[in-house]
This record gives sequence, structure tokens and C-alpha cells, in this order.
Amino acid sequence: MSEDKGVFRELVRQAAAGFPLGAAAVYLIILLGNHIAYPAPAGVSVYVVTEALTERWGNPATAALVQFFWSGALGAALKTAGVPFLLERRTALWSVVHLLATVAVFSLAGWRCRWFSRADPWALWTGVLLLCYLMMWAVRYVGWRQDLLALRRAAGLSETPERTVSQYVLLAAAVELALPWLLRCLDPVDVPVLTGIFYPFLILPLFCFFSACSLGRRWSWRQILRYAAWCAALPVLNTALLYNYTALFQVFVAGAAALTGGLLGAVLRKLKKTK
Repeated sequence: MSEDKGVFRELVRQAAAGFPLGAAAVYLIILLGNHIAYPAPAGVSVYVVTEALTERWGNPATAALVQFFWSGALGAALKTAGVPFLLERRTALWSVVHLLATVAVFSLAGWRCRWFSRADPWALWTGVLLLCYLMMWAVRYVGWRQDLLALRRAAGLSETPERTVSQYVLLAAAVELALPWLLRCLDPVDVPVLTGIFYPFLILPLFCFFSACSLGRRWSWRQILRYAAWCAALPVLNTALLYNYTALFQVFVAGAAALTGGLLGAVLRKLKKTK
């Protein structure tokens, strides 16, 4: 019973931390999107809600409140993705339940906030959400395994850092080498949106950052730099086979995201030790 209470308290804590993050992230995305795609004339305010949402609720203030609630709920759902790993049993089952709940919140948020005007954009963004969720789940799973191995080392069982860090490298190889080919199979022939936009500008940096952050919270700078080098080197092969020389920027994107994530992870590790 005490374990269930502890898990529930962590669920509430993570949800409370994710709510403002989700609301702020959506406002920032719409603000930047309006500024880049539809520059406002001088002296005109830049809106933080979509025009469709404003028309739906009659005025920008009400629309902003609706968006605040639903984007906050989405942030809370995403922030609690790691809670199932606190359970001793049926971790995979509860992860699936959480995934379905996250998709439901995302769909409701998109419908209520008028982010999707048709079924096609909803299917596309839901697919991207599922892909990112699965990647983050895999990163959390590897980190969870790392914590178990750390307990084994504390009990006197030997486990070299090279062997355990290689799990992150194998995961990076799957994302950076195999995933682009899978996305190319799903891409439209005329406009490769998945491999040309979503993968290099969203999926790749997101994965490299969070996986390196997970690694940085558990290993030293030597392993962080080694992993960042792997993240930067892996896209070179697909640049030659799947893309062309113009996609070499992915090397910098992957390396910079991994270094930044590793730095954050190292800082969090040091802060944890000082407490």
C-alpha cells in the first residue's frame, strides 16, 4: 500500500511539473509559428492562439484559456511517461496504458484547440507523437536497465561501462540508421515530409538530446563525449545512401544535441550528489 501511495505521489508531482511546461511549449510554438509563417505588421500584436480557435470560442481570451488547459493536460501526460518504471510489476502493460491515455489527451486537445482541421493532419501528428513516445520509452528503458546494473555493481558484481554504454549506441544506431529508411517507405513520393522535415529537425535532435541526457546522468564525461561522437558519425552513412551532401547538417544537429543533453545530464548528476 505504501508503494502505491509513493507511485501516486510521484504521478501527481510529475503531472504538476508537466502542466505549465506543456502550456508554455504550445504557446511558444504558436507564437514562433505565427512570427515565422505569418509576420505581423508593425504595431500589431502577435497572437498566441490560432485563428480557428479564436473563431470557435468567440474571443482570444477564452481561446487562450481553453488552449492553456488542454496544452497543460498534454504536458502533464507526457511528463508522467516515466512513472510506470517505478512499478515493480507489469511495467510494459502500464506503459501501454499510459501511451493510450496520452494519445487520447493529444487527440482531445487537438480537437478542442482546433489544431487539426482534417483527419490527415491528425493522423500525421499522432504518428509523430507515437514515434517520439516509443523512442523516449526506449531511452527510459535503457536508463532503467542502467540503474539495475548499478545496483548489481554496488552488490559486488562487475559490469564495465563500455558494455552498458553500448546499449545507448545500439539504440542510436537503430534511430539514426534504420529509422530514416522506414520513414522513407511511409513518405509521399513527391514531398518527403517525414525524412525531409520531421526526422532531421524534430526526431533526430530530440532523440540525441534525451538519450545523451539519460547517459550523462549515469556516466562520466568520457562516455558522454564518446556517445556524442557516435551520434554525430552515424548520420554520415545515410547522407550518402538515402540523402545527399546537403543533409550533412544532420551530423552537426546530432552531435550538438547529444553534447547539450550530456552536459545537462552531468549537471543533474552533480546536483543529485550534492543533495
